[in-house]
Formats: sequence, C-alpha cells, structure tokens
Amino acid sequence: MHITKPHAAMFSSPGMGHVLPVIELAKRLSANHGFHVTVFVLETDAASVQSKLLNSTGVDIVNLPSPDISGLVDPNDHVVTKIGVIMREAVPTLRSKIVAMHQNPTALIIDLFGTDALCLAAELNMLTYVFIASNARYLGVSIYYPTLDEVIKEEHTVQRKPLTIPGCEPVRFEDIMDAYLVPDEPVYLDLVRHCLAYPKADGILVNTWEEMEPKSLKSLQDPKLLGRVARVPVYPVGPLCRPIQSSTTDHPVFDWLNKQPNESVLYISFGSGGSLTAQQLTELAWGLEESQQRFIWVVRPPVDGSSCSDYFSAKGGVTKDNTPEYLPEGFVTRTCDRDTAELSLSIHGGGSAHESLCKVTKECQRFLECVGDLGRGA
Repeated sequence: MHITKPHAAMFSSPGMGHVLPVIELAKRLSANHGFHVTVFVLETDAASVQSKLLNSTGVDIVNLPSPDISGLVDPNDHVVTKIGVIMREAVPTLRSKIVAMHQNPTALIIDLFGTDALCLAAELNMLTYVFIASNARYLGVSIYYPTLDEVIKEEHTVQRKPLTIPGCEPVRFEDIMDAYLVPDEPVYLDLVRHCLAYPKADGILVNTWEEMEPKSLKSLQDPKLLGRVARVPVYPVGPLCRPIQSSTTDHPVFDWLNKQPNESVLYISFGSGGSLTAQQLTELAWGLEESQQRFIWVVRPPVDGSSCSDYFSAKGGVTKDNTPEYLPEGFVTRTCDRDTAELSLSIHGGGSAHESLCKVTKECQRFLECVGDLGRGA
C-alpha cells in the first residue's frame, strides 16, 4: 500500500531575513520528519531561494507574483505596514495555487506577517501554524502587550518602567519595540492586528529551544501564565541555522579572518534590510576608525527617511580608493590594515561564528524596526 508523505505549505513574507528561516524549517520538516513541503515565496525572492535549495529534496518552491501595492500604501508608510499589505494582497493567488495542487496540503505554516492567510484553513480543510523566526521572548511580548490596559502601557512607555510579563523576565523600556511607543500610528495598529491573530492558528512554532529560553517557554505553555493569552500549543523548533557552505568559507573575508588573532575582530551588521542615515553612517565610520579595532562592516547606502527603506533594495557607488561615496573620504585607505568592508554583502552563512570575532554587534533592527539613533544598541 502506497503511503503518501504528509504535505505542508509554507507562506513567507518578503525579504531574505524572513525567507531564510522559513527555508531552514522546510528543510528540517523534510529531512527529519518525512514531510513534503511546498514553500510559497514572492517573485522578488525566488532566485535567492532557489540557490539555497540546490541540494534539498522534498522541498518545492512556488513563485507568487509580487502584488502592486502602489495604490494601497503611502511611500512613507512603515515597512511593517507595506509587508502586511503585500501579504494580504497575495492571499487570493496563494489560494488558487493551493487549490490547483495535485496533493493538497494538510497544514499551512505562515510567518508573523501572514495572518491574512489564516482564513484559508477552514475553506481548504488545513491545519494552520504561525512560525516565529525570532524567539519565545519576542512572541510573549507580542501576544501579551496588546492585552494590557492603558494605565500599564503608559507606565512603560511614558514613565519608562520595566514591563512585567507573566512568568518571564521584565522587559526594559530600552528593549521594547519602537512600534509599541506610538500607539496612535498605523504601524502599531498593523502590528497588533497580526499579533492578536496568532492564537487563531492551531499552534505556534518558535525558533528557540528549551535550554535557551526555559522561563519564556514554560510561561507560554502554562495556561495560568502566558498560555492563557497564547491559547494554543507553542512548539520550540530551534535552533534553525543556515549550514556553513564550503563556497562561503572560500570567501576572501574568511581568508582575512583566518589571519587575525582569536576574539580580535568586531562584526557590524544591521540585518537584512536595515540602513542608517548619512549622518549615522559617518559617525559610525569615524567611531570605528578612532577605535583602532579590527572590524568587518556590512555596509549599505544611507537613506534619507526610514532606515528600513533599504529592506527591498540596495544601491550605491565607490570612490577611487574603493571607499563608498557615502563614507568619509579615504576611509578605506586609512583603515585598510585592520578592516574588511563588504559593500551590500553579508556573510551570515557562518561568518559571525568565526573564532577571530570578539563581539557581534547587536543587530539594531528589533523585529524590522528602524534604527532610531546610533547610540541605541550599536
């Protein structure tokens, strides 16, 4: 008797910072649990995704056309708002693709911005799961904060008191997401809408593990603590990490790192879509130069508005000594004996674990939030 593999569909938000964890989860479901997995990605990410799956069996990629949202959002809208609209507008196409499949999925896994697709569950007889690629602490804050009354919110956002989360460590004011500080802004309402939808799924998958976040996971699974807000099972499925490929370790950056003393190099990155303003870039460049530290800096062109606006694209040129035109003149020449600057290129495929790195600078984009100022977390 022929036994059909369980079939799961996954729907990823745009941007490689979202797509890559989804791909790693798909590969694990296929390799370790015998699933056939279909990952739906927008056309803007399709080429990059295919390159990550060259040696993966049991995982298929289906491209969805990127919706035109130019008439639905303002150019100055926050990236969270834009991604939410993109995902919402892609749902009809997603439905058509699933209906046309020879073997319909029995489960649909969405990421944090895909909640508009939850409506397909009853219609197509699928279980639904929300995948949080961050961690359990982020999930706890996300589902708990919208339930607080205005007095408690004001104590945290105005009086800057720590936010008490049931069964978890308090959250400092400095660590809260910027969107929660602007409750009258559309980005707050958009974020809360997604967070309130998570308990409508059949379960929540989190990129963490018991030993990493025992208190947060215990609270999320306890019906007397955060479990009363989550209302559905929370499953730790991490850590989900991209394996180091031999082609990655052959990169010139690794040749340079191999020549440096252990724990002697700073690694500076602001995530897959984070950028700084021209002034912030200049200040950071001068700071690195004056520090006399060895460093690797993942550099992206500056932005004039939201520092998240590089999320979907990158551009820029260099001067005659290979210094990007948006950095202080001669920066590369003056620091060439102790740095390597990668223009719009990240080595996240294992670079941040190299023995010569002494400090991985915090990625300031807290859950796609803009970098407000250089001094916060940088």
